[in-house]
Amino acid sequence: MALTLMAQLQATEVVPLTESIAYLAADVSLRHGLAMADAIVYATAQDHQVEVVTGDADLKDLPGVAYVR
Repeated sequence: MALTLMAQLQATEVVPLTESIAYLAADVSLRHGLAMADAIVYATAQDHQVEVVTGDADLKDLPGVAYVR
């Protein structure tokens, strides 16, 4: 388990919060009633055309989200 987590951390890329992602996050927050932190995560994934894998139930019904419990 620890080795798997370390491998995932090494493959993780930290991306900056750009102005365009911030505007998209604000729109997503208003459209879907999400907290801004959740909207930033979702908007960042949409901007980078990647799937969100999360255990956050607030995101589970959005397109491009893989919900895990």
